[in-house]
Amino acid sequence: MHDPVVELFKPAHGKGSMHWIHLLWSIILLLGSMVWFESSQAQSLRKEVALLKTDNVALRKDASRSDQSLRAALSDFHKELNRFHDEMLTAQAETGASITLAQAQALKHADALAHQLEVKDKATETQQRQLSAELSKVKESTADTVTRVAGISKDVGSVKQEVETVRSSAEQVNTGIALTRDDIGAMNGLVATNAAEIHKLRELGTRNVFEFKINKAGGMQRVGDIQVLLSRTDPKHNRFTVEIQAADQKVEQRDRNINEPVQFYVPGKSTLAYELVVNEVGKDTISGYLSTPKVTIARNRN
Repeated sequence: MHDPVVELFKPAHGKGSMHWIHLLWSIILLLGSMVWFESSQAQSLRKEVALLKTDNVALRKDASRSDQSLRAALSDFHKELNRFHDEMLTAQAETGASITLAQAQALKHADALAHQLEVKDKATETQQRQLSAELSKVKESTADTVTRVAGISKDVGSVKQEVETVRSSAEQVNTGIALTRDDIGAMNGLVATNAAEIHKLRELGTRNVFEFKINKAGGMQRVGDIQVLLSRTDPKHNRFTVEIQAADQKVEQRDRNINEPVQFYVPGKSTLAYELVVNEVGKDTISGYLSTPKVTIARNRN
């Protein structure tokens, strides 16, 4: 058997010698490459280590600065917290004093109110006793009055008839139209403000109802048994001015409002009032109704 190592370093001749030389150079080149590679790696490692040391120093400096900033911020925070705590204690003390003062004032005010209520209650009790006594007197007086009214009511019919006769005589002597305004509004408290209500008023049958629409340019216009002249209109404020002629007498009604009854007596016609109501005011027109009594006075004939 042949030993491979002996064969490798065995002197060669011819082609075998060339082969051994090539192998030797290959080994030398391989070793050189390895040495160069190791040297390059070592140099790179030294550079990285140097960079790491530099970065480590910078990091330590940054960490030191951050730590100092953090410590300073923490110190400021503690100072601010202590200041806030002191302010809270001061405010709490002031609030406590204010609450104590407010409570004292509230108690004082409550005592005053209680005293006033006590005085008022006593006064109320006195008034109630007085009212009770007065009510007892009123009840007794009412009972007596009812008894008297029961006896007087039998004569009311004749008295009313006499009063109407006297009023009729006075109205016939009057030279003008006696105009009045009823404090409680329309006759029987009824005022119609539209066509439907006028229809209902007519259906009641207690009075004559004459609807009208008067134009300013039409002059004196007849409504029922009177005549009306439209002088002026104010549609913006729903006002109007008219002249009423009845029983040969004229009277002017200035700046009257819509749905406001204009009441007047007509001598020789009736002892009850006439009533003129305007429901709508236009630019130069008014519309509404005239309400007259159904019972009239018969005129004397020669």
